Amino acid sequence: MVTGTRAFARMMAIIFLGTLCGCDQVLTWLDELDHQEAPDPAGAETPALAEEEEVSQRPADSIARSETEVITFRNILQNEEMSREERIQALLNLDPAALQAPGSPNRGASDQPTQGSRPQAREKGPKQWEIANARRHVPVVMYSTTWCGVCKKARRYFEDKRISFVEYDVDKNASARAEYLSLNPRRTVPTIKVGNEVIVGFSEAAVGRALEGAARARLN
Repeated sequence: MVTGTRAFARMMAIIFLGTLCGCDQVLTWLDELDHQEAPDPAGAETPALAEEEEVSQRPADSIARSETEVITFRNILQNEEMSREERIQALLNLDPAALQAPGSPNRGASDQPTQGSRPQAREKGPKQWEIANARRHVPVVMYSTTWCGVCKKARRYFEDKRISFVEYDVDKNASARAEYLSLNPRRTVPTIKVGNEVIVGFSEAAVGRALEGAARARLN
């Protein structure tokens, strides 16, 4: 049905012109107007469908489940809402050997320079182009599954940012599965190893911080 002031004016104009051209022509114009104004049910749903993240169903025999939170060495230590016991348990849920603190400059060496050192050069630190170059050489490994929606998001991020990474499907690769379980006994995906830091779940900020820390560690 044609509604609104503008549509009413158009219809009146068609009727007026129809008195000059004949009733058959009026019916033709009205039919064309209905096709132009009527919403397309299929087209109306397209934007909503395009915005939805396609998440496949988790198979019953999968060893993993999707991780909706982000857990790293840093946010476990900095989470003020966690009690001491909860913090210890969170660290025990992940491999302590793999959960090394992100690389940082050796401040002790710069605070107490030895004879013949160059304090000014150390205070300046690495240049941005050096860090950017080092970031490209940081090894990134993602343990994932084909059905995990968060894994798809992480994969798309690495590809869009042109970050080199190696991916293993823990449901299909037995050797990768063993390493994955040693890194993350929670059995959640994605589990991402950036340098020596392990990230359970995915966020662009967490991956960016890990890459930055690993890059700076390589330059020290």
